[in-house]
Amino acid sequence: MILRRRGSFPAFVASTILAATVLTGCGSPQVSPSGTPNATSTGAASFEEAKAVNLEFKTAVADVQKHLFDGEWRVGEYGDVPESCGDGYQFFLRRKLPQGFSFDGQGPERMAELSSWIGANGWQIAPSPTYGEGIDNVVIVAGKPEARVARLDVDLLPGVAAEGTVDVLEIRATSTCEPGDAAGILDQLRGPLTAVPEDTGIPDLESPDATPLFERFEEG
Repeated sequence: MILRRRGSFPAFVASTILAATVLTGCGSPQVSPSGTPNATSTGAASFEEAKAVNLEFKTAVADVQKHLFDGEWRVGEYGDVPESCGDGYQFFLRRKLPQGFSFDGQGPERMAELSSWIGANGWQIAPSPTYGEGIDNVVIVAGKPEARVARLDVDLLPGVAAEGTVDVLEIRATSTCEPGDAAGILDQLRGPLTAVPEDTGIPDLESPDATPLFERFEEG
């Protein structure tokens, strides 16, 4: 869907507007010789499942990014932190084009072309509502549950050369809600929370071709 909105970016709504289908369930927990579930094995399996979900989710979003710009994007929310959703977890990411980036007056046309490309590549695009005069933002809202993307917002505030403004474009995406323990996965990802880390290792800029960071915490 292409929406047109006023001024600044609209607030992100966490709930999806598209029916998100959970494609895979968690596997059965491994059982020790005594017949009881092995918590360590189960936790490791859950982490690997979450890593695979995160990669699939980010790969789908990266395809959209590359269609607009294949260089480094500014990182808002990196998208590796599992957040609780119902009985499971989900991821949220946010990316912006570099400061000063310009579509040279062709921003709305690029968004229309992107909408056509998204529709032709398996995304579900929400219908476009009707807005009045004076609305500047151009927004595409879509989803691709089979690629773990419950909702994708591509939000452009076109620049006006005569006014000395540049294009401002942000991508926001929420993954499908997957079965699992968000807190348990986060503990394995970040390790025990003893203090606020000085360096999280999360980059300020990242290319859509970069391999997403999502590794188990190793103490020391």
